[in-house]
Amino acid sequence: MASQHSPQQPHPILARAEALAGAGRSDEAVLLIRQLAAQRDPDGLFALGRMLWGGGLIAVDPVAAREQFALAAQAGHRAARVLTTNLMASGIAGPRDWPTALTRLASEIAIDPRRKAQIDLLGRMALTTGGNPEKLRDGERLSTAPDVVRFPGFCTAAECAYLLDVGGRGYRAAEIRDGRGGTRRDPIRDSDEFTIHWLIEDPVIHAINRRIAAVADSDADRGEAMQLLRYRPGQQYRAHYDYNPMLENQRSLTALIYLNHDYKGGETAFVKTGLKVKGRKGDLLLFRNTLPDGAVDPMSEHAGQPIASGTKFIASRWIHEGKFVP
Repeated sequence: MASQHSPQQPHPILARAEALAGAGRSDEAVLLIRQLAAQRDPDGLFALGRMLWGGGLIAVDPVAAREQFALAAQAGHRAARVLTTNLMASGIAGPRDWPTALTRLASEIAIDPRRKAQIDLLGRMALTTGGNPEKLRDGERLSTAPDVVRFPGFCTAAECAYLLDVGGRGYRAAEIRDGRGGTRRDPIRDSDEFTIHWLIEDPVIHAINRRIAAVADSDADRGEAMQLLRYRPGQQYRAHYDYNPMLENQRSLTALIYLNHDYKGGETAFVKTGLKVKGRKGDLLLFRNTLPDGAVDPMSEHAGQPIASGTKFIASRWIHEGKFVP
């Protein structure tokens, strides 16, 4: 059954569930949503999928969430169809089926007009049947301590423009957890960010992530979600390590794609060596945060220097030693 309710007119049962949750009656809210989903109502299935994905009222279960999204898509929920295709392409929280995901894109243009641009970009990429790059550009090693490699022209101008379009107006101030269940402004970076989280990691983004994994001699499932970062005049990322001593599955590599170069300042500076890098549009900078024994490489301390004029945009991805489970 196709959904009869627009985003502006939510299903009345969902509206009731939201009111109950707001009044602190979470168990009743969840029960209503589960009952609606059990009736194979597309809105109910989608709402249950979102709860299972994001948590809050119930425990997070990405695998079950993906199953609910697929059921909602089968029942006619348009947004659920797009999310299901994205997860099918990436293999997050379930089986990966790249060929089937690609065949679904054309039928989703009416739901998400960006699908047309994705089809066009994917058609220009030299990809294997599994979505991996058929060939890679050679890298230029800029440093051995820390290990820093630049890949000129890693992304095309069209791919950079697409990533910028994905960020759009969705940037927000960079924040960190405050230790009390909330967030606060990051004290060492004052940039703005947009996370391309797993549900919106479309096939184009995933193909780029697989290309990053290939040049990093890694696997795509070791990477965190890609982040888009925006630095305006005066903004910076002060000296820091991407290595995090609290992690068992360490961030061993950092990948940065420069999405533009029409700004002044903003160099990526390795503070202990004096190496400064300002990439051209489409360049990828890849550097290692760890030593062979897995300990932090003290020479990997780096900073994004202040912007003097213009606006800097980069795409960032942290790559872990092992599979990163969202």
